[in-house]
Amino acid sequence: MTDLNLSYTPEDIFDEITARCLEAGVASQNAFDGMIEEVIENHRSVGEMHDDSGTEDMEEQMRGRWSDYQEILNGLNQS
Repeated sequence: MTDLNLSYTPEDIFDEITARCLEAGVASQNAFDGMIEEVIENHRSVGEMHDDSGTEDMEEQMRGRWSDYQEILNGLNQS
């Protein structure tokens, strides 16, 4: 088995969530939370995250960034 030594930061995860949300036209916190779960599950499925790697903490941290996403969304709508 090859060790891919994949690494990511919380900011990388947020950037991925943001990009996917913008592409999907996400405008509600419920949909944003769903995207968080989808992105984290995708990372789990390719072996980048494991159930014991603090994914619940990561999900909670990302949910706390809803206001950051709203600022990005509002900035795009004003331009």
